[in-house]
Amino acid sequence: MKITALEGQKISELSMIEVAHALLEQNGKEMQFSEIIRAIQDYLEKSDDEIKASISRFYTEINTDGSFIPLGNNIWALRSWYAIDEIDEEVIALDEIEDEEEEKPAKKRKKVNAFGIEDEIDPEDEEGAKETTEEDMSYDTQAEDEDKDDVAAYDAELAEVELDNVDEEVDIDVEDDEDDSEDTDED
Repeated sequence: MKITALEGQKISELSMIEVAHALLEQNGKEMQFSEIIRAIQDYLEKSDDEIKASISRFYTEINTDGSFIPLGNNIWALRSWYAIDEIDEEVIALDEIEDEEEEKPAKKRKKVNAFGIEDEIDPEDEEGAKETTEEDMSYDTQAEDEDKDDVAAYDAELAEVELDNVDEEVDIDVEDDEDDSEDTDED
């Protein structure tokens, strides 16, 4: 296979992206990804193992390179072939062709209550629901129960404590507070 744009260049120095770009440019039409890979393999004279080892990197490069455009169904083309306005239309046209070929009946969508309160089914409400045992409880549930017990014990201890000297007044020394504020102003 000959690619005229790459004549005179060393085959060993060419990247797969360069070959793919020149290949699409020479063919002048969209190509399947698998066809592009086969043509690159033939042109660069690479073994199946070498291609398998580099195919994921090549696929990433062809996706990130700005000169290629995926048209759907693993069909690739050069972005320069399409005006910006045509790109969306071309993809839509391919989608329409796929839809005509498949012609599967559309699934009916079921309306869903966004809040889900009325339609919610609680398995505990059913007659045959089993009682939750301590073994069925998760760690979080057991921890919550232990926390509630700890809080209740703490509240009981607080209720038992008698406050001494509740009626005693506390004197606040205003002068000391003023002296402290003067010290901070001087800093």
